[in-house]
Amino acid sequence: MLRRSGLGVLFGTVMVDMMGFGIVLPLLPFYAEELGASPRWVTLIIASYSVTQLLAAPIWGRFSDRLGRRRLLLIGLLASVLSYLMFALADNLWELLISRATAGAAGGTVGIAQAYVADSTEGEERARGLGLIGAASGLGIMLGPAIGGAFSGFGLGVPGYVAAGLCLVNLLAAVVLLPESRHFRSGKADASRGEAATFKLWVRSLGRFPLRVLLLVYFLTLACFTSMTSVLALYTERVFAMTAADMGLVFTLAGGCTVIVRGGLVGRIVKKFGEPNTMRAGCLLLALGVGAIPFLSDRWQLWFLVPVWASATGLIFPALHALISRATDEHSQGSVFGGSQVAGGTGRVLAPLAAGHLFELYSIESPFLVGAAASAVALWLALRIPAPAAPEAEEKLDPTDRWTGPVAAHEPRDQPDTKSP
Repeated sequence: MLRRSGLGVLFGTVMVDMMGFGIVLPLLPFYAEELGASPRWVTLIIASYSVTQLLAAPIWGRFSDRLGRRRLLLIGLLASVLSYLMFALADNLWELLISRATAGAAGGTVGIAQAYVADSTEGEERARGLGLIGAASGLGIMLGPAIGGAFSGFGLGVPGYVAAGLCLVNLLAAVVLLPESRHFRSGKADASRGEAATFKLWVRSLGRFPLRVLLLVYFLTLACFTSMTSVLALYTERVFAMTAADMGLVFTLAGGCTVIVRGGLVGRIVKKFGEPNTMRAGCLLLALGVGAIPFLSDRWQLWFLVPVWASATGLIFPALHALISRATDEHSQGSVFGGSQVAGGTGRVLAPLAAGHLFELYSIESPFLVGAAASAVALWLALRIPAPAAPEAEEKLDPTDRWTGPVAAHEPRDQPDTKSP
């Protein structure tokens, strides 16, 4: 079982990472323009974070399988400290670009935190631990902009020092309180024997059942969510004349609902209904919550709809990540979680672009309808995922044999021999 001190440091690691992201993101366009940036430069600097995070996540994961989670998390926190210091000290656009790219690469360690939880929990308890990691992310996003706004009055670079200081405190806490995760401490880890031991095997492992279906569900649901959030302010401004302050309250409510569901409810729900049913319920709620937006007739109705799609993400992602973990052998958790970050990151990058295209060229309602359709497809795919084996039997089974039900029985078993070097 994951020790409280370890979970607290992991919670802080993810929260501080997302808090730092939230601290600087609202200020970034103004900071870049102060340094002489054109709109193209502003979008390039903003996009650099997501691009390097997407590229770095699988690399962090693979190295953590070989070198240990703790060591890589400490390196990631140190990189975050340096990136925010560089942000605070930047006096030209190239330094600002490098600072955000470095922060994005350091942010790829979220998959390591998920793998750490997977190392240290079993069965349905895993969804609760992963839910807390998700709650930390939501809490960081909620608090970050408020902290950045409060300190921006002292200078646009000052919030960078604040973010660096928070990361440094968490780094010191991790050095003292964070042990290596369980199977490394017991000496049983051997990444060379895992199903993702080489790049070729890693690609094959991501393409086998049920991982390929789970990753596609992750891509579709995250694409639905990010496309909706990217154009929601534009839609409500045109339809309901809502202001930036109104949207700040909307996203604060959404973040609060997500934190409550991920941090306190999802573990109980999974324990009662199981991960597959929890994930399916979330997909259904997300499709309904996003698809209903174009049919609202008054702005007050939005306040009742926000908890629907916010709670949906709180159900989907912890259950989904728990299923991804339980479908993976103990030697490959970091590698496969890194692969899931690639799937999710691709959705985060492509979905806003597609939503903006639909919003501008077709209709302002179309991004929400298309997003709801994507979540409906995710629900259809999620119905194909049977329940994994009971926790007590899971450790004795190969990952390809941990799934019960008629779907698993008819899936091809063309896996490589993962026990050979």
